[in-house]
Amino acid sequence: MIEKFKNFAKKCKNIKGFEIICALVIAVIAIGIYFSVNAVNTRQEDSPTVSAGDGKIVTSIKNLLSQIDGVGECDVLVTYKPTDGENTVDGMDATDNVQGVVVVAQGGQDVLVRIKIINALCTLLNIQADDIQIFEKK
Repeated sequence: MIEKFKNFAKKCKNIKGFEIICALVIAVIAIGIYFSVNAVNTRQEDSPTVSAGDGKIVTSIKNLLSQIDGVGECDVLVTYKPTDGENTVDGMDATDNVQGVVVVAQGGQDVLVRIKIINALCTLLNIQADDIQIFEKK
């Protein structure tokens, strides 16, 4: 086995520009590692802000949805797009930063109730129906 490795090493040394090829391979690996680490850091910085009932918007949404026929008692969780630091959403008054909404409602199993909730949230928050998930409350 060692003899095979020695033969392989001798063949590689005879290849013209072998050192350059090795240097390029190492550089490509280093660049790949750099970009993969950078992508992970970017994703962590872009994690959304979550509000589960403590903001004015969330409380208003809960109150409004619970008044819709068939919804019953509900809980609302809103995720917000990360901001650049200029406009924080701690007060949760900025509806243009909404990323998604999860509603857990007593009437969440009824298709008509789900449609009413989706229409209300799309209108209130100016988001797409794909950004809303509705579940039945146990």
